[in-house]
Amino acid sequence: MSNANFLLFNTATKYQFITLNQTIARNYQKLTYPHFQPLLNNLTAEASVIAIGVELEAEPIGLILARYSQFPEEDNKIYGQILSLFVVPSYRCQGIGTELLIRMEGELKKRGCAEIELRYLDNSSTSALKQILTKQNWSIPEATALVCYATTANVENSKQPHLTQYLDRLLTHIPNDYTIFPWRTLTATEREIIEQQIQSDHLVARFNPFLEENKLEPLNSLGLRYQDRVVGWVITHRIAPDTIGYIQMFVYPDTQPLSRSILLLAKAIQLQVEAKQATKGTFRVDVDNKPMVKFVYRRLAPYLDEIRKAWQVSKCLR
Repeated sequence: MSNANFLLFNTATKYQFITLNQTIARNYQKLTYPHFQPLLNNLTAEASVIAIGVELEAEPIGLILARYSQFPEEDNKIYGQILSLFVVPSYRCQGIGTELLIRMEGELKKRGCAEIELRYLDNSSTSALKQILTKQNWSIPEATALVCYATTANVENSKQPHLTQYLDRLLTHIPNDYTIFPWRTLTATEREIIEQQIQSDHLVARFNPFLEENKLEPLNSLGLRYQDRVVGWVITHRIAPDTIGYIQMFVYPDTQPLSRSILLLAKAIQLQVEAKQATKGTFRVDVDNKPMVKFVYRRLAPYLDEIRKAWQVSKCLR
């Protein structure tokens, strides 16, 4: 563990920047997202995770968390990813975020990283983050996805034409040779076929339905069969006690049009609204999925609480 006292902007305030170990990291849990908190409990060399914190009078006020990986298919190049960067609001605009980034770049460079990336969502601090990244010679931000948030109350109470009625109409038009089924009833043979396709088809691999299966939400994770073949799925995860994340939505291109995907999504939303078990939902749409982006703005936007853009930047370290 390395410690360093820093004097910022010629003030009398001393901030202590610390490369964290597992013991100290426990004090920083609240400074990162819940799904990254377990990483702070496993800060070992084997985990390839780095955490740098900053304290004022032994009180944690900032944290940067990163992970790095080696890619054999790219001549064993090592790449790093900034997972989260947070400074307590009352201590922002004092150079702390910049210093955390600089120190993390140094730590990743020591470990041989050739390049690092950072992804973030639009929020109230985005403007300040962009300024820091520009000054530190990161790439121009590139939009990667729309991240959408909704509540079942907004769906049910919207003054727009009722979404559940619209979804009901969609579901009455499903062709007879298509069947929507609970994903938990997928057979062993069907799973094996899909796993083989994941290995041979990059598109299926991109929408792998078996990722993080321990988080699978049985309420509205669904599959779509065409005759006796599984041709699509919508996979949801319970990401918080009151929130369902719509993680994967896919229908094989040869059984499209887009309406097949929308039918699956419609049924999944309908099941969540009717069950009243989870009042919030969120989903992500890649910006290169133009039909779905159009559908979000044209059909779903009136029922959503918020649509935010996800951005990605990178920086070469050599």
